[in-house]
Amino acid sequence: MQLSNGILMAEIVERFEKKAKFEDESEAELIREKLEQFVTNILAGVEKRDKRFQSTLIQSGSVYEGVKVCQPDEFDFMIRIDSLADKPLFRPCDKGEGYVKLFLDEQDWEEFTDNEGFFNPHMLSRFFKKLVMVSLTDTELPEGLAVKRVKQDVFSEAWWPVYSGLLGNIDGQESSPVMYSETHGPATTLYIEWQGGNSYRNLNVRVDLTLSLDFPKSKLPVELTTHSQEIDPTLQKYGFHVVPAGYDSWRISFSMTEKEIVASSPGGFKACCRVLKVMRDEISQRLGWDSSLIPSYMLKTVLLSELFITDRDRWDKDCRAQRIIKVLELALEGVRTEKISSFFIPRQNLLTVADHENKLRQCVLENMLNQMKGLELAHTPEDARKRKQQIRALQVIDLVDYMISGIRDGKNLTAVWNKMFVNIDNLPLGQGGSRRFMSQLMDLNTTELDEVAYRRLIAVWNVLKAFFEKLLSTLKGELNLLARKFYIRTCEKKKRFESEHKGLREQQVKEVSIREIAFEWFDEVITCYTKEDNSTLPNIHRAVSSEYTASGFLRDVTDVTVKEGSVKGLALLKQRLKPFLSMAPENYVMAAVVDHVSQLILHSKEVLKRKLDYITIPELDLD
Repeated sequence: MQLSNGILMAEIVERFEKKAKFEDESEAELIREKLEQFVTNILAGVEKRDKRFQSTLIQSGSVYEGVKVCQPDEFDFMIRIDSLADKPLFRPCDKGEGYVKLFLDEQDWEEFTDNEGFFNPHMLSRFFKKLVMVSLTDTELPEGLAVKRVKQDVFSEAWWPVYSGLLGNIDGQESSPVMYSETHGPATTLYIEWQGGNSYRNLNVRVDLTLSLDFPKSKLPVELTTHSQEIDPTLQKYGFHVVPAGYDSWRISFSMTEKEIVASSPGGFKACCRVLKVMRDEISQRLGWDSSLIPSYMLKTVLLSELFITDRDRWDKDCRAQRIIKVLELALEGVRTEKISSFFIPRQNLLTVADHENKLRQCVLENMLNQMKGLELAHTPEDARKRKQQIRALQVIDLVDYMISGIRDGKNLTAVWNKMFVNIDNLPLGQGGSRRFMSQLMDLNTTELDEVAYRRLIAVWNVLKAFFEKLLSTLKGELNLLARKFYIRTCEKKKRFESEHKGLREQQVKEVSIREIAFEWFDEVITCYTKEDNSTLPNIHRAVSSEYTASGFLRDVTDVTVKEGSVKGLALLKQRLKPFLSMAPENYVMAAVVDHVSQLILHSKEVLKRKLDYITIPELDLD
């Protein structure tokens, strides 16, 4: 029996190894060469436009480690800013071990200093993205490559001015080939279509460009692994990098050292890595979940921990099934206990404690382990669908509790806005009548309103005037000017409708309060983020600190969600919204709305400047 099990597991490994291989190695190599040349051309254009961004292209990620699977559809490059090598100083970061903030006292870079005085990765990455955007206009594109553009229907949305800013447009025009990604921290992402060859013709390729700053090993602000002596020569040679990791922090990266370790590892190590990735992808697809739930880096970390305690011959072909099972058992135990230590920084936990998604990760790993052993899978697609919706409901309950509690206590929701405005997919869109009204209010190409939109505008008019008064007292400089112009534009729309429909001016419309507006917004957020096809909630949920203690007001909602499922849980959550919001003073609710809209104006700035340029500013009278 044991022998037959061993044969079965070896056959399973062999099947996944075959599936992992590229169909056409030579064409994959050609794609790689073309993309490297294209990115090199882009960086030359970036440097031509801003000498500060003279850089070195660093090949990183699975393609260059030899562990990319199935097809050459994803490439990662680190863009090292040469002039900042070993320049910034490290400061502690509340994200924990392995993360830092940077202080840089350089006049040339002071525009990227945030309000707390730190060298801000978000500001730097956005500026770099705009440089990439403008450089694409005259960058030579190697034969066989085509830059994919954002679908034009994005720019017919109510929020297209905001989208334009998030996508990196520098002049407010309604097109952009550049996306912004938070998959591995802020990165400039290009989507390229391969139009050459035969095997991969029309393949969509994702290219991530991540800024990085390098430092010598002697500057490491953390304690290293016990294996540091074995890898010390490589660390001394390559040092380490820091890369953007969210809005205001940087992550310590050993990408170059990792690449060297993998390159010198037994061939079976890379084979095991590829098998694990293909198996994860297959299981995730079967369950209807995104494969990024189990990051490749998590699997690689567990593999690396085994590499240094396992004899080289134990990675041979006849031992690979045992190695894979051991790695899956370790990963599963780590997810259950919510503790998987970084290979390089033992005190850095790759998992977030009390993260609801650890339950989903456990399901994937259990199915992977059972498949590897030739057993029946533990979780069915229908079970997975229900569990995912339950987790989404629990995440949105956390988010609503965190936000409304913050509003009630007069706190700024900056952490949420920073997550929400990092990617166009993260923005919640209004539904039904709300979306229709916002589309007309935000439409900068016309001053027309229909009757439904006008009635809504009248219903919120008194709140709107009070809101703009508060907004204008908050914003400074250019943003204040744009907010004034938008208010004038809104008044133009109202006056035009009233001049053309005089009879409607006398009709009574029930006024809507600021709390009702906030309630409608939260209701839409819940609906948007818990749709089955919306996978952005986990990103927003990260705004809720792991140290945050829930208010307790929604405890019964959580209990119902856990015991009776997401449908009943979300229905109860919507019932609790109004009484929960009523606890917050009205001026605090107004302050939160003003803060949110300030972000909309900030990210719409370029479009607003172009579209509202015709408006001259008289003395503004909100009465």
